[in-house]
Amino acid sequence: MDEAELNEATTRKRLIDKALDAAGWGPVLPYIENTSCSHGSFEEYPTSKGPADYILFHQGKAIACVEGKKVKVAPMNALQQAKRYARGFPSGSCCLGCFGEFYILFIYSTNGKSIWFQDLRSRQGLTREVAAFHTPEALSEMLTRDQASELSRLIQQLSGPFKWRQ
Repeated sequence: MDEAELNEATTRKRLIDKALDAAGWGPVLPYIENTSCSHGSFEEYPTSKGPADYILFHQGKAIACVEGKKVKVAPMNALQQAKRYARGFPSGSCCLGCFGEFYILFIYSTNGKSIWFQDLRSRQGLTREVAAFHTPEALSEMLTRDQASELSRLIQQLSGPFKWRQ
C-alpha cells in the first residue's frame, strides 16, 4: 500500500512510533490507568480535552504531547489540537507544573513525513518544522534555558555599536 493511502492508525504504527523510538522516546506503550511512566511514550493518554495521541515522559514527568495525523493531512494545522491536550493534561505527580494555561510545555504534530514543533513557553507562539523529534536530553536542556534573558541579551547586542572582529 502506498504511504499516502495509510489511515491515521497505520501511519502512527508504521511511521510515527518508529520516529519516536529513533529519537529515544521508546517504548511506545498503550495507556493503562494507574500505570506510571518514568521514560517513554504513552498512546491515547486521557486529558480533559480528550485522549492525546502520545504523551512523552522523561524522568517521570510529562514533557511533550504529540498529535499524529495520516500522511495526507498537513501536520502544521494540527498543532492546535496538541495545544488543547497540553491545556487539558491532568495536574498531579507526573506533571511538570502549570505554565500559564498549559501543563505540558512542548507540542508536536506529525503525519510521519513532516514534524512540526512548538515551545508553549514562548509568548510569540512560533511554530517550526523540525527534521526529527527532539531527544529527551534536548527537551530537558530547553527547560533549563531562560528564554527571556537570552532574547534580551541578543537584542542588546544587536542594538549596540557594531564591533568588527579582528
